[in-house]
Amino acid sequence: MFIHKFLLTICIAAAGLASCQKMERPALVIIPDDTAKLNGPLQRNLWFENSAIDSIYYEKGVPTNVTYADGVHGKAYKGASNAMMVYGAGSKIGSMTSFTVAFWINTQKHTGGAQTVFVLGRSSDFWGNMFALIEGNGDAADNSMLLKFKFADNWVEFNNNNGVNRLPDMYGKWRHLAFRYDAATSVFSAFLDGNKIALPAGVANRVKNNQPLGPLEFKDPMKFVIGGFQQHAGVFSTTVDGWMQRYSGMLDQFKVYTVAIPDADVTSLFTNKR
Repeated sequence: MFIHKFLLTICIAAAGLASCQKMERPALVIIPDDTAKLNGPLQRNLWFENSAIDSIYYEKGVPTNVTYADGVHGKAYKGASNAMMVYGAGSKIGSMTSFTVAFWINTQKHTGGAQTVFVLGRSSDFWGNMFALIEGNGDAADNSMLLKFKFADNWVEFNNNNGVNRLPDMYGKWRHLAFRYDAATSVFSAFLDGNKIALPAGVANRVKNNQPLGPLEFKDPMKFVIGGFQQHAGVFSTTVDGWMQRYSGMLDQFKVYTVAIPDADVTSLFTNKR
């Protein structure tokens, strides 16, 4: 709901003279006709069509040194060593108990630190509430990606340890990634190009105090950042360590759902490039 209040100036011409009177106009109330969309499970939808607009809330993010390039569907976000895009935490993202995060990614190798693709900030924690970051890769013969995903104090590292392989053939081309957590089953899932990645039970089945993890609890949510650590946006601290890099690659069709969408829907996001 948007409320606008302004002064309307009425000028009345009489007897060849003009007189003006400022009159207060009643508040104008506009009720959007897309309430179902605002209250739906898709709560962040970024197309990057030469714009930082989120198509769900029509919220315009604050871009810094962001450019746009050809994506998988229209244009795409193009990062840089000094680029990022900052939004509010989102009315429902900060309180979601399940989630699906999905996006297209196209990046080159980097060295010397970690690049954060996105982060849901947290004012009381160094790492934030949720993020995906990419560690550097200086091996010319290795095209796999060491990616780390964190959500509500849970970590999943695609690092060739504990039965979780590095993501294969990830550089220099468009790949679709999706990460999902279902509070009803306490299961974490990951997808690459619409296909579910085989994860060992000890990684997929999330527990806390020897019990199923259940509904997530994100704490002190602040700012949703594309292309940088939360510290780049002044969340938790303004101190940025040397290893903390902005994301220099491209992103397209970035979506956050507040539910665990079905496997078929994840596959559809890949197939339809949307």
